[in-house]
Amino acid sequence: MPANKSIRFSCIIPARDPREKKLLELIESIRLQDFPQDEIEIIVSTQGDSEEAKAHGIRQATGDICVMLCADNYFVDPTVFSRVNGILYQGVPHAVYSKHYVCLKKDYSLNRYFSLLGANDPIPWFLWKADRKSFLEWDKNDIMNFRFYSGESYGCNGWFARREILLQADLDHYYPMDVWADLNDLFQVILCRDNSPYMWHRTTDNNLIKFLIRRYRYARDLYCDRKDRRWKVVSNWRDISMLAWFILYSLTGLSVLTSIRGFCVLKDWAWFWHPAVCLGTTFMYGILVCRNILKSVLSFPRWVAGKVSMLALNLSILKRTKTTKTSS
Repeated sequence: MPANKSIRFSCIIPARDPREKKLLELIESIRLQDFPQDEIEIIVSTQGDSEEAKAHGIRQATGDICVMLCADNYFVDPTVFSRVNGILYQGVPHAVYSKHYVCLKKDYSLNRYFSLLGANDPIPWFLWKADRKSFLEWDKNDIMNFRFYSGESYGCNGWFARREILLQADLDHYYPMDVWADLNDLFQVILCRDNSPYMWHRTTDNNLIKFLIRRYRYARDLYCDRKDRRWKVVSNWRDISMLAWFILYSLTGLSVLTSIRGFCVLKDWAWFWHPAVCLGTTFMYGILVCRNILKSVLSFPRWVAGKVSMLALNLSILKRTKTTKTSS
């Protein structure tokens, strides 16, 4: 294809407050791209929750490529759009994303830890389902095309995807991982993974307790209380056994070995957040599991009452039907 050809990008950003500082900084990082700005549209969506806002943005987009973002993202590389344009214009992959997050020395140490890990939750990392790879898995390949694996987490934080593909998904029940798992059931999804980190994900400050509380609410609302989820972090016996091993790994302090290994690979003291985050995550999800069990127990009488009422109604209808036939 001629080098001067380009595609149009639609940047979709869900936000509660359009004036939020991080959001404005993200928009600035988009405007600093060395790509023609008239080929980039920015859609800040405030419709419903964050996932409904993303679905709304996809429907409103006019570009060829949807750039799926969160308000706490930031492009540190001004050449990303040009590079992705060169990859996607050839028409091979359905989506492009970076293998790693950017880890900046000026960042909070807890946030650097999440960047080094490749996820803001150690359980998906432990189960090999994180949305990015950790720096423990560094390699020198610049770009890699591969087939979609439905077990991993995909679809957000600087994910470039063809809009025509996304429109085939169930946008009424949108969630990134679910959508791509659904699409992979329709056809073989091909992804392109860029080994050059370009996305700074500003997840948190150094307050672990505040982060865990926010993570609890996130997991409660989007994993436990939503009944339309198709993708799950724990979905089979292999995942259950790995989760049991993670609990042991966290409670016994074996997680410190990962910190030491990470520090040997990339000398950053942020690795040593790992034992505290694993332990805090174990207790946080333990509380969430207890909450779900209690909720099920409390709702069981209502479920039984509903079944009994339905049975009584069916028996009443059956009785009236028999009476009518006898009268005839």
